[in-house]
Amino acid sequence: MKLPEHFFEEIIHNAPNGIIIMDKDRTIYYMNESAKLMCGWKIGDSVPYCSYCKQREIEEGENRCILAVEDPVPFFHSHMAVYSGIEEEFEMTLKKMNSNNEDYYILQLRKPIENEISKKAKFNELLVQETMLAQEAERRKIARELHDHIGQSVYSIFLGLEGIKPYVNNKAYESHLAKMITGMEKTLNDIKCLSKNLRSETVDHLGLKDALYEAVRDWEELYQIDIQFIMDTKINDCFDREKELHFFRIIQEGVNNAVRHGNATSVSIHIKSSNQYLYFHIHDNGDGFDVETKKSNGLGLKHMFERSKMLGGAIKWISKKGGPTKVEGFVSINKNEGDDEYESADC
Repeated sequence: MKLPEHFFEEIIHNAPNGIIIMDKDRTIYYMNESAKLMCGWKIGDSVPYCSYCKQREIEEGENRCILAVEDPVPFFHSHMAVYSGIEEEFEMTLKKMNSNNEDYYILQLRKPIENEISKKAKFNELLVQETMLAQEAERRKIARELHDHIGQSVYSIFLGLEGIKPYVNNKAYESHLAKMITGMEKTLNDIKCLSKNLRSETVDHLGLKDALYEAVRDWEELYQIDIQFIMDTKINDCFDREKELHFFRIIQEGVNNAVRHGNATSVSIHIKSSNQYLYFHIHDNGDGFDVETKKSNGLGLKHMFERSKMLGGAIKWISKKGGPTKVEGFVSINKNEGDDEYESADC
């Protein structure tokens, strides 16, 4: 059976998803009917960057579009300006093709849909969320044990050693005792740092912004590294405490990975807000890593990914062996359903 001429063109033209063909400068060469209805753009217009990509911090020569970079995500969920600048929510995919030595991109758009798969995904996210809440409760318990019992016991031994110090006259024993006292001091400091990293009371008491500033000072002292921390936001109580803790853990894990696994000596953290999103960038000068390998077996990266999803956002790692490493992402600062809407001036 011979198909009618232009049959496949008609399929693409009438496809339910919006399909756009654009060049490397994002100039539109083709749009199907669904894309026209969704966006209101015209052939010859320039496709705007989504709200996430507009906030990205990029290197010279790097593509701003998160879907067009090396090792792109398979699909992305964000907002784009349509019609007269109104931002609409889309799920997007991008495919690169080459014709006559010129690069073009096929951009597919669709409205987020609610189906059995998305409901199952939400259910799985709730399970992950409950697991992480249980982990936080266990962290608090371990932190209390370290501080109230193990820490106090070590401190008692430290005081005992200090107490017998005046009565030791043998030079060999004096040297040995001094080393023991120094070792106990280091152990006490390690317990203090570990307990502080485990517990979440800092976020509960200070709020996200002040907790991060205090944590940066602690990380610089603990890891002996330089951290440049910038928080360009007037955000104040836009998260509930549970969400603030998840965001805090994302940043904490990013710094921990940079130092412990990447041997970084310098880290920069930049956090800024725009509309209903909080964007974050963590850059380090460490050894880097193979992203695909680490994503499949790195527990810390999985936790960062799950926490970002729970907060209505996304996260991406850009790295290679030899470094450097960039972690970038965003989370939603909208309240939960049933809460009062935030005023734009507040966030």
